[in-house]
Amino acid sequence: MKRSPSEKIWLVIKYVLLIAFTITCLYPLLWLLLTSFKTNQELYINTWGLPQNFSFKNYVDAVVTGGILRYFGNSVLISVTVVIVTAILATMASYAITRMEWKLSKLVYALFIAGMTVPIYGLIIPMFSIFKRMGVLNTHIAVIIPQIALGFPMSIFIICGFMQSIPRELEEATVIDGCSVFQCFWKIIVPISRSSVVTVMVVQFINVWNDLLLPRIFLTDQSKMTLPVGLTNFKAQYSTNYVGMIAAVILTIIPSIVVYIVLHRQIMEGMVAGAVKG
Repeated sequence: MKRSPSEKIWLVIKYVLLIAFTITCLYPLLWLLLTSFKTNQELYINTWGLPQNFSFKNYVDAVVTGGILRYFGNSVLISVTVVIVTAILATMASYAITRMEWKLSKLVYALFIAGMTVPIYGLIIPMFSIFKRMGVLNTHIAVIIPQIALGFPMSIFIICGFMQSIPRELEEATVIDGCSVFQCFWKIIVPISRSSVVTVMVVQFINVWNDLLLPRIFLTDQSKMTLPVGLTNFKAQYSTNYVGMIAAVILTIIPSIVVYIVLHRQIMEGMVAGAVKG
């Protein structure tokens, strides 16, 4: 099909805007990567230029002096635990809300969605008081439990939106073949809903991985801190190791970028399904 001159002009404009938007998004990452090879002095003198000598000293300092690997392990432990528990519980709850017929299903769904309007800052003091009485302050559990609760509303919103589009005939056929409710859930519904579940897992992982507020408040031991909190160690009272901090930032954002690149297709499918069908 031959395009008219006006359509060609609009097509060129769209590509120019997309290229400009791509450069705007990638340039900060590229600048961080190049700056991580500079010295503090070179950062002030040659802020926007290329480093004179590519040195991995900043990365060595971030790992050895800054203890980034220890914080990295804590972040992995918390993030993986939150993602797995949230995905399993949210998927089961979404199945009960959308696929089972009971009177309070719509009310329960509305209560979960209402949780998206509750600000985290309004929950800090009550949670701190509860965790103190439970004796779990300064443990990873004090960070894992709130993260699971905070991720539930969005997770149920996305998964419910997808599950509502699944034909009920599939379940009826499996029941006729002798499958139980649990077999229907694990063998039919979960595989079909994989894209929405992956979306929930990735979004939850990125949120937990980058969270600074909860670990900063509920954890006190330096050995239990996560990566975002560990980055603050590069700032001293009278000076700041900016290039070391930037190297640590690069190490911090790599997992999020890798996860998104590998699973971006499932993320787009799940987000579209949750938005259109929900």
